[in-house]
Amino acid sequence: MKWYHSVRAKMIAFFFVVSFVLLAGMFFTYLYIEPDMHDKELFLDFIRIMSELIFVTILIGYFMLRHLFIYPIEQISKQLKKATHEDTLISCKDKGEIGTLVSNLNDRTLNLIHSKERISKEHQLRLAHEEMLMQQSKMAVMGEMMDSVAHQWKQPLNALSLYSELIRNDFEEGNVDQAYIEEFRKNIQVQIDHMINTLDEFRSFFRPNKEKKPFSMSAVVDSALFLAKDDILKNRILVKVEKEGDIELDGYENEFKHLLLNIINNAKDAFVENGVQKRLIRIRILSSKEENRLEICDNAGGVPDEVIGKVFEANMTTKEEGKGTGIGLYMSRKIATKHHAMLSVENREEGACFIVTFNNQTDSPAK
Repeated sequence: MKWYHSVRAKMIAFFFVVSFVLLAGMFFTYLYIEPDMHDKELFLDFIRIMSELIFVTILIGYFMLRHLFIYPIEQISKQLKKATHEDTLISCKDKGEIGTLVSNLNDRTLNLIHSKERISKEHQLRLAHEEMLMQQSKMAVMGEMMDSVAHQWKQPLNALSLYSELIRNDFEEGNVDQAYIEEFRKNIQVQIDHMINTLDEFRSFFRPNKEKKPFSMSAVVDSALFLAKDDILKNRILVKVEKEGDIELDGYENEFKHLLLNIINNAKDAFVENGVQKRLIRIRILSSKEENRLEICDNAGGVPDEVIGKVFEANMTTKEEGKGTGIGLYMSRKIATKHHAMLSVENREEGACFIVTFNNQTDSPAK
């Protein structure tokens, strides 16, 4: 602020103007008074006394106005400069317009503080609600996952049981030697490794993500299909994966697996509900300089037109009562957004196609 814009400068200018007007008035009064009153010494005394009175008036007026106006404003200005954050309240002893102005300013600040607190609480409640929905969504597939673990373990356990009978019979017939033992050990280890890998995948899926880590979309697709392998085989679903490059992400791998499993499970349920015989899920990873995209398409009949615009809303489901929670696709879109991507759906030919479009500024093709 320029010095001549200050209240002090304006006050001084005001008093000088007033003094000039008063002195000019006295001078013109002297010119127009009667000739016998043109006593020079008397007039000079009059001018001197009036000048002293004007000076005293200006001095008293300045200090009064400074105390009443300038000092409160200076104190307010100092408090604002020392304020460490925007929520600081200002103190002012003035009972007039300046005090009212400060009071109104403090009321507005308090309203802003309360508004921030309310927004913060709403944000925390929303995060807690989303966390609860995520847990509900995971619990909804946990039963299917555990059933899948049991099914995937049946084959190696049956094989191990068969090997135990086989080695006893071969031992009785004298066919057991060092080479036989080594081959037998390798076969058993293959079954054990399969069981361990299955368990590791499921343990990894249910382990909460705490830190962002780099991962590839190709690895996520492979892992998700491994987790859903038993359901896919049991429901006679053919899955075709097309990889045109790869997409590197930095985020939460398990959550992205959850997104894929939600969509695959929805397709599986649609196949069953619509009585589709030849069941196909096509997964495509498309990566280029122009666009990074993941597509999961099926031939299960598509999403009804009347609900296709609402499928990502919470508690929205097209399944029969008791068969769907309505939170799977809602959480899937939240997961996509967290990874700087957009999840959308459209009907193509014989079914629905879910498309995850990534922001190329964040995610780039793998080299």
